[in-house]
Amino acid sequence: MTQNRQYPRYLTLKMGQITGEDLVRDCAVLNVSRGGACVLVSDIDSLPETFSLSFDGDTRECAIAWRERHRVGVAFTDGELDESLLPDPQALRSAERGDDVLRVAELFLRGVHAYTEQQLELFDTVMHHLLDNTTDTAMAQLSLRIAPVQRPPVKVIHRLAEDDDITVSGPVLERSPILAEDFLVRIARSKSQGHLLALAGRIMVPEKVTDVLVERGDTAVTHRVAANDGAQISRGGFQRLAGRARQDEELAKHIVHRRELPADMFAALVRLVAEPVRQQLLRDPDPDVRRRMAQCMIPPAETAEEEEKPNRAVSRTRPTEKDREDNTATLRSQLVAAARDGRLDDTTEALARLTRVPAEAVRNLVRLGFEDGALVLCKAAGLGWPDAKSVFTVLMTRNARVDYKAAFERYITVSGDATERAVRYLKARKAPSTTELRRML
Repeated sequence: MTQNRQYPRYLTLKMGQITGEDLVRDCAVLNVSRGGACVLVSDIDSLPETFSLSFDGDTRECAIAWRERHRVGVAFTDGELDESLLPDPQALRSAERGDDVLRVAELFLRGVHAYTEQQLELFDTVMHHLLDNTTDTAMAQLSLRIAPVQRPPVKVIHRLAEDDDITVSGPVLERSPILAEDFLVRIARSKSQGHLLALAGRIMVPEKVTDVLVERGDTAVTHRVAANDGAQISRGGFQRLAGRARQDEELAKHIVHRRELPADMFAALVRLVAEPVRQQLLRDPDPDVRRRMAQCMIPPAETAEEEEKPNRAVSRTRPTEKDREDNTATLRSQLVAAARDGRLDDTTEALARLTRVPAEAVRNLVRLGFEDGALVLCKAAGLGWPDAKSVFTVLMTRNARVDYKAAFERYITVSGDATERAVRYLKARKAPSTTELRRML
């Protein structure tokens, strides 16, 4: 490949289109000069020697001067560009400085929400091949930038996620929303503790993944899993964590704060930990933890009496299923009554207690006026639409216009799985992101 540079080149980063006889293809214009341009395209071998290139509102006739992987150098055959059409001279750069993949990523991120599937595929193909000659530092920067993108280059994301360098793979493993459960399991089974730690911090960690994390993970990994409300933990996973918690007081504290921890395992864990830890848990700020602790901390004399009269003891020390149902029904009645009276603060507090979501998270949803967040909490509270509408109306008081018909349609179509995911997220985030919640719903 020979590149004869008669004119200085200017960084452009524009989407363009190549056209010719029976030819229409999206491309990206990396840089331009008065006499030509450097164009990125997914398949350069099938390009004819001459074609039209449209970008930035202009169309130029071009002839290929050189080809290299996914880059094509073209010369303008219909005359030089006018100086006024060139970028600011301050944007002058040499292609040898920096990494092409970061330049392409910059262009990709500028218009990711508007690109067609064909354009996304172009970026994915080009960036994936550019990674072959990219420095580790540039790959780490790329990972940080594209990890949270909702419509990312799929092949690039997976390649970064599999990298052995945790500075490259970590951001993607922790934040990319497109990685499938089976892929995450494979990474968890084969990669380093740093990779496992990144997986443990995902906003949602499937049960199959946490099983592997708990089995293979070191202390830092298990702590992060246990403290992550978005991590789904199986009964077997809880058993493994409880076994480790015998010698790890901090881990024990994380586990007992998991609201889905079965009652029998909670009691078994409390018996395993040291007495100072039990005393700390009895004074825990979370009333649910204090309640469960009180049920477990039975004096010795009372324990002997329980063995003689198990039925009476159980009814006196543990709430029955009917008791729990009655308590839920009472909370639900209080919530609906507060909503019908238009008491916003009381409605917010009652909804938080019923769904076990931090009241601050509920208040933030109200402050943001996020309708779908309010609807999913009503769904989690088990409300029928008439009661849900009352609660929804109070929570959305600040919204000038509420489309109740559309709200009803969304309410009846929200799935149980989506509701569970959203509630787990809200339990973990007192300042929830509406973007993340929309993705879950």
